[in-house]
Amino acid sequence: MSRFALVGCTAVAVIVSTVMALGNQPHARPLDALGHVLLAGGAIGLAWLKDRPVVSVAVCGAAAAAVFALGYAYALWAVPPLMAVFAAIAADDRRAGWAGAGLLVAVPAAGVALDPELGNLAVLLVWTLVVVLVAQLGEASRARRGYIAELERTREEEARRRARDERLKIARELHDVTSHTVSLIALQAAVAAEAVDRAGGPAEARAALGVIRSASREAMAEMKGLLGVLREGSEHRAPMPGLDGLRELAATAGVPVSVEVSGERRPLSPAVELTAYRVVQEALTNIARHARAAAATVTLRFERGGVVVEVTDDGHGVGGGSPAGHGLVGMAERVAAVGGTLSTGDRPEGGFGVAAWLPA
Repeated sequence: MSRFALVGCTAVAVIVSTVMALGNQPHARPLDALGHVLLAGGAIGLAWLKDRPVVSVAVCGAAAAAVFALGYAYALWAVPPLMAVFAAIAADDRRAGWAGAGLLVAVPAAGVALDPELGNLAVLLVWTLVVVLVAQLGEASRARRGYIAELERTREEEARRRARDERLKIARELHDVTSHTVSLIALQAAVAAEAVDRAGGPAEARAALGVIRSASREAMAEMKGLLGVLREGSEHRAPMPGLDGLRELAATAGVPVSVEVSGERRPLSPAVELTAYRVVQEALTNIARHARAAAATVTLRFERGGVVVEVTDDGHGVGGGSPAGHGLVGMAERVAAVGGTLSTGDRPEGGFGVAAWLPA
């Protein structure tokens, strides 16, 4: 129920019930303009019931105390302050809630003290029990909410613990198996390069072994960063690669690669930086594996609202039978994840091209 509907329905209920109660309470004060204002004010206090229950306690309690003190007929005008007391205590505003409960009991108690008849004492006792019952219901609701919140926190902590354990397990596997294998590749590449040098082997072999060694070292560096993320240790966490590492990446491509940058360079978000780097990395990997290219070009062009990352080669392209599209699906998904677009295909002048537009 919206707050407007709650206030409107309550106002109608308390006014109508008070008018009807006058027939059974002949000694009560007739409902005049002031009475209507007080009854409506008590109902209006419910407008803050959810977001500011303390205000509701103050407004509804004051209106009910005034109605009682002025001698209007007993009716449903006592309900709004009870609702406010319950809401305040349930929302953990216990001091305001119990203060309101005390006010609801103290005002009629003062009236009974002036006229201590047995009937009045009995009514006061019943009313006090009602107020205490409502306040205790608020306490039960508050305790239940606290229990549920604690249960949710326990579940979240358990889920985080399980995720942390799983990350540590993956990190151990990466460190014990994959990291060892990549280190071995780098070591053997270095040994092989020295052997080629001693034997006076071809320059192409030395260059290829150098690329393998550099790529292995780069893979080890990135793997260390990934292990730091998995272990949640900031002291082990290496920065993610970005555009500053494009020239180093191009040097390990296995083919001559030129890097061109145009436009006014500006800072990019870490996600866009990493995506641009991965696009170039995947494209150069495809070129080295499949394109049979003699050279490649990486172009980074800053435009209004975005940056274009383009990688082209002079190889055979897909039309020449090269499966240059390997890894392009993952590349497209990565680009789309940051709100960019990717286009790939054979170039009219020959070779294959990859172009990604990334928001910046």
